Amino acid sequence: MKIPSVCLCVVSLFAAAGRAGDVGTAALKLDLGGALRMSLAKNFSIESQRYVPRIALQSLRAELGAFDPTISFSARRQEKTQGDLFESGRHERFRLVTQGDVFGGGLSGRLPWGMTYDFGLKTTGAFRPSEGVADSFTSSADLIFRQPLLKGAGLDANLAQVRIARLNLQVSQWDLRQKVIDTLTQTVFVYNELYLAHENLRVAVRSRGLARQLLADNIRRAEVGVMSPLNITTARAEAAAREEFVLLAERQVKDNENFLKQLVTNDVERILRMRVEISPPVAPRFEADVKGGIRVGLELRPDFRSALLVIERRKINLVYAKNQALPRLDLEASVGLLGVDGSYRGSVDRTLRRDQTDWSAGVVFSVPIPNREALAGAESARLESTRALVELKRLEQQVVVEVDNASGQVTTARERITSTGEARKLALESLEAGEERLRAGTGTTFEVLELQKRLAEAEAAELRARSDYNKAVAGYYRETGTSLKMYGVEVE
Repeated sequence: MKIPSVCLCVVSLFAAAGRAGDVGTAALKLDLGGALRMSLAKNFSIESQRYVPRIALQSLRAELGAFDPTISFSARRQEKTQGDLFESGRHERFRLVTQGDVFGGGLSGRLPWGMTYDFGLKTTGAFRPSEGVADSFTSSADLIFRQPLLKGAGLDANLAQVRIARLNLQVSQWDLRQKVIDTLTQTVFVYNELYLAHENLRVAVRSRGLARQLLADNIRRAEVGVMSPLNITTARAEAAAREEFVLLAERQVKDNENFLKQLVTNDVERILRMRVEISPPVAPRFEADVKGGIRVGLELRPDFRSALLVIERRKINLVYAKNQALPRLDLEASVGLLGVDGSYRGSVDRTLRRDQTDWSAGVVFSVPIPNREALAGAESARLESTRALVELKRLEQQVVVEVDNASGQVTTARERITSTGEARKLALESLEAGEERLRAGTGTTFEVLELQKRLAEAEAAELRARSDYNKAVAGYYRETGTSLKMYGVEVE
């Protein structure tokens, strides 16, 4: 069975209603397609799960933000006061105040291969308030960078968290698909259980009616003297007992109605007292193909696809952990330009003409001894990677078993429909024969009541088999990961 394609990002209750009636009327009328569409539009579990990929996307953006350059600006005023100069035994009293304005800016950050850089521009103006003029202007341009050569070097070490965040985003998308598949399957289950509850109620009411009719017939026979009062008592007791079956069947209808409302709307309270009318579910066609189902399941099942991504994540962690276990050997270098002049423009000009330059270059080596933290982290990452491979094999085995079991359940349920249908026909024939014997005086009330109960049980068994078949097919779709395809749902 297919429903029209549904795009989760734009679906609405109005579009999803299908043949559903207005929730303000006395009854909510649904077919299975309408119930499936409404479950996608108004289900709290799906709505909650849809936030997870969005959160994962923001986590990815945050990891990419580690490589955003940082721009800085600064401005400050400083003052230095000097007095009482002692020099060669001579004491001279004076007071010298020097003030300065410092303006600067810079650009710093980290590159994907591990290099850190820091570029800065600064101009300092020194003033003597007593003279009212600038003493000097000093401008400088400095570039400092540090490039790891072992630990922290390369794309694998510096992009590890970005790659992990990207994998986490993909995992969250597969988890959303899994939630949609589970909701579709649960809706099919509940819908069929509700229809089964309605049919069981119909069987219980008819069985009660048969008991009441037998009681009325026995009363008439007793009035003409062809039946004892014991038969009337027996029939009356059974009619009362079957009243309980009707009450229990009505309760099952109410419970399953609420379960379905919970799946198809987020406003259960408003429609809690509303009656739900559903159309009979159409039995889907099914052709057993276990090998094909296993192959498709390994391609489409969200849990298996997520397990593959987990392995990729473990590999990234392992490479990163091995890098972190290396000694640190960093290349450090810096270059600076300096210009001093009596004017701001002159100091900048002298800086550009490289009047004064300085540079430095070297390496820094460091390693913890015996480096237990990093080595333990690398070994732990290796074990986690191996464990993820084992988990993947376990899940692959689970897919094989679950697909085979799901296919077998469909086949068994279909065979049960045939056998229980035949049993129902025979139970009906037996009841008709028993009623004929009772009318002829060769049968008993107890025998007819037992045959009525067997007919009700046979009808219930056939209804259960049909419901189980529909649910088994939905379960097969879930185990093979084809629910979205079979129900025509697109997840974005």
